[in-house]
Amino acid sequence: MKKLLFTLCFIFAVNSAMADVLFLNEGEEQIGNLISIENDSISFKKLNATDTQLFNTKDIAHILISKNRTGDDITSIDKLTDPIAVNVLKNLPNPSDFPDSDYITLYRHIDYEYISENEMVCKSREITQILKEPGLECGNQSFYYNTENTDCQIEFAHTYSPDGKVYHLTDDALSNESLNTTTPEYAKLKKIKIAMKKVDLGCIIDYSVIKRIKNIGTLNPKAIRNTFGEREPVLHEEMTFAFPSDLKFKKLELQWENNPPKFTEKTEGNKTIWNWEFSDPVGFIAEQNMLSISRIFPRVVIYNEYNKATTAEQLAQAYLESAPDEKLLESFMAKIEFEDGDTDYEKVCKIYNFLNKEINIVGMAPDDMGSFKPVSANVTIDKKYANEQALHALMQAMLSKIGIKSYIGFTDSKREKLTYLNHANLNFATIPVLKVVVDGKEYYTDGGSIYTPFSVISAAIQGSEATFLDIEKKEFFTENLPLQTYNWNTNTSTIHVKILEDGSMEVNETQLYRGPYEESIRELKSIKEKEKSNYAERRVKHVHPNAILKSYGFTDMADLNAPAVYNISYVIPNAAQKASDKIMTFTNYWIGYNSSSASLSKRKYPMKYWATECTSKTIIFELPEDFNWVKWDKQYKYCSPELTFTSNISQNNRQIIYSDRFEVNTDEFLDDKSYQGYRQCILTMSELANQWIIIEK
Repeated sequence: MKKLLFTLCFIFAVNSAMADVLFLNEGEEQIGNLISIENDSISFKKLNATDTQLFNTKDIAHILISKNRTGDDITSIDKLTDPIAVNVLKNLPNPSDFPDSDYITLYRHIDYEYISENEMVCKSREITQILKEPGLECGNQSFYYNTENTDCQIEFAHTYSPDGKVYHLTDDALSNESLNTTTPEYAKLKKIKIAMKKVDLGCIIDYSVIKRIKNIGTLNPKAIRNTFGEREPVLHEEMTFAFPSDLKFKKLELQWENNPPKFTEKTEGNKTIWNWEFSDPVGFIAEQNMLSISRIFPRVVIYNEYNKATTAEQLAQAYLESAPDEKLLESFMAKIEFEDGDTDYEKVCKIYNFLNKEINIVGMAPDDMGSFKPVSANVTIDKKYANEQALHALMQAMLSKIGIKSYIGFTDSKREKLTYLNHANLNFATIPVLKVVVDGKEYYTDGGSIYTPFSVISAAIQGSEATFLDIEKKEFFTENLPLQTYNWNTNTSTIHVKILEDGSMEVNETQLYRGPYEESIRELKSIKEKEKSNYAERRVKHVHPNAILKSYGFTDMADLNAPAVYNISYVIPNAAQKASDKIMTFTNYWIGYNSSSASLSKRKYPMKYWATECTSKTIIFELPEDFNWVKWDKQYKYCSPELTFTSNISQNNRQIIYSDRFEVNTDEFLDDKSYQGYRQCILTMSELANQWIIIEK
């Protein structure tokens, strides 16, 4: 113990910037400054004390040397001098006025200040009152920052307890983690995590974070986006943006119809200051499949526009500089098994498949990297890892080598309506995408996967606006990415059901997947046989809990260009209920449509759907001898421009043939009329799923 404490004292010289903590054996904590350790005696000066106090080392369990942050010398609420904290605590609301809230945001202020065109400081402060147990998570916060151009510091983190005490963040409850450390070229992100002290029901937490961002520019752009409004009440929210008056910034105020923030503008010397104040003491109740709040509630977007020609020229130069060494590229491509009879499209697919097997993807977008300059393709080849941007740069070089034209591009989520075309800042297009032209036909990929074939793009960007770069001409051009409703977002089921005399069913089911659906099935190629069997067992149990697996099989899932087909056989004992020897009844177990997504008779907020899609089912029931289907008195269908459901069922000899088709041609239902159409369609499908099938002799 003596040696350990002496070592601590030796390493951490006494410093006024440190706030130390003595942890006594009885559990008590003493906060102040460690003065010295001599023999068995510890000299310690408590906060706000004038004299030092001596402790015996036998009474001390642990000593923590911690940084002293702003306000850490305050130990009780009545000693607070910060005017914001004093005012907030003096005017606390009555918690009984918020019976449904887990916490209340009492105060939030995000203060952006541009020091110059290339440097900005962002200071964010939040004061929150914890009302219910789920709100305790507010005491655990994470802050991400880019190490290349950002310095991030916790200015302070205090907890104000109901009994009037003030607790402070100590360094043992703070971590500053480096991410992607095994891929150093992409180790550009760090995450600061804090766990605030003594967070409990009724307490108030108050923390402030300061980020200083440098090197802002054409290929390192920033765009500030702030949405006002959240599920829990916000009593006071403020956003300030200050900048030298000679700088020109674009300001957008979106969704300004309902409860817009109050905006003021003023000038102080050569500085312009924009300020927004907002309050929402109610919050909102989220709805299922609700559109992003950035598309619903008031939103402020501020950005600097850059000359598109200059941006294109700089970006093209960055890609030229990242090009691979010719000999290294040739050696790398020599591993691809091209054949003499391969078409250009087959060659492209082989390059795509090869890259997705050889190169591990690092999840770092350009804005995470702090720059739109791609990592060198030489690094990608040598180290076998890349982010999607660098993967596209290498794929473009490989395609160029075989005479295939392609274009580097960037887009954003299809839900984001602000695009680079209308707002010349690359921060509005941070998702890499590659356009490939084969025999005059255009294909797109957003990086790829070992589970999805070439030309499939993620549902998140289908239909979005993308900006592409012609590196040779050093020019941008814009295109809308395809929705891929019928090309890829499809799932086709063919099911044969033999109904036995005792009501049991022998089932053979085949599924054909295309596009995003494929990922769930192509994973089978890389798992063990037992796991494949478990997967099949889960599939049949999902149809019916008493189902018994007989066999399963699938096509070569490693061949991404071939159809992904899964076949499964199973038996469902006593699946049909026998009312008598002459009557059996059962529901159609393979159309599990439910109406949960349409449970609201009216929606307050717009609704999103995952993607446009087309799914279809064909189910053939083979009836026992002399049994016939009792016809329904209606057919189930719904048709509109946005979505269509059609179904048909009929008997032919000893077979009942059922088929349906569900098409969704939009991925957003923005008003009540479109939602009511969606709801009617889903309710129709759900009604069909609950319809009994009766067969009788």
